[in-house]
Amino acid sequence: MSDDENRNSESSSEEESEEETKRQKEQEERRRREEEAAAERQKKQEEKMKREAEEAAKKPRKPGQKRKGLGGLSPEKKKLLKQLIMQKAADEMRNEMKRRQEEKENYLRSKVQPLSLDGLDDAAVIKKIKELYERMKALEGEKYDWEVKIRRQDFEINELTIKVNDVKGKFVKPVLKKVSKTENMARFEKKESQSLASFRSQLKSTGQNKFALEEKDEGAHKPEWRDQLKPTSEEAAAKAEGEAKE
Repeated sequence: MSDDENRNSESSSEEESEEETKRQKEQEERRRREEEAAAERQKKQEEKMKREAEEAAKKPRKPGQKRKGLGGLSPEKKKLLKQLIMQKAADEMRNEMKRRQEEKENYLRSKVQPLSLDGLDDAAVIKKIKELYERMKALEGEKYDWEVKIRRQDFEINELTIKVNDVKGKFVKPVLKKVSKTENMARFEKKESQSLASFRSQLKSTGQNKFALEEKDEGAHKPEWRDQLKPTSEEAAAKAEGEAKE
């Protein structure tokens, strides 16, 4: 009875696996048809844009008329062409990621075999566990070897780059930090004001004001015109003598 149950379970699992495989194939076929249709539409659109650009380039220009960029395309067509280029680049990146993912899955599928424990007794299970342990140990050793190899290659690439730069006289440019213009100017003005304030604080005072007005004693140098107008004693005596003679 147990053998019949095992056979029934194995047959049902095989049917499920076949259905799953069939479903995956249908999904892949449908996705492939959609990608082919999208690629065909994109190809037709690119050919149309290229043909229009060539026709615009061949079109004779008037005297004194300057040639426009991109073969004289209108802004709408320029925008559409830019969208097509960006879409094509995105599709190429998506296809590259998909290809790498498929390669990774294929590699893992080749390294990790499907595990089936149905109908195994204790001894067979223990044997399977030992086999898996040995397999995992071998894969870990292979992983370590690859890591060491990659690290050695990175070191060699770095050494060769340094040698090439020494021979050419070129050096690796440092990564510049992006700073906004307003922030940079504000920092510069703040630093300049701080340096000016510190410079003024370090100056010694002489106790004299360079721009102070000098106060002079004007009374000492002021001529006394009234004293000069007064007659002297000799002049007064001569004047009195003249009056007496008269």
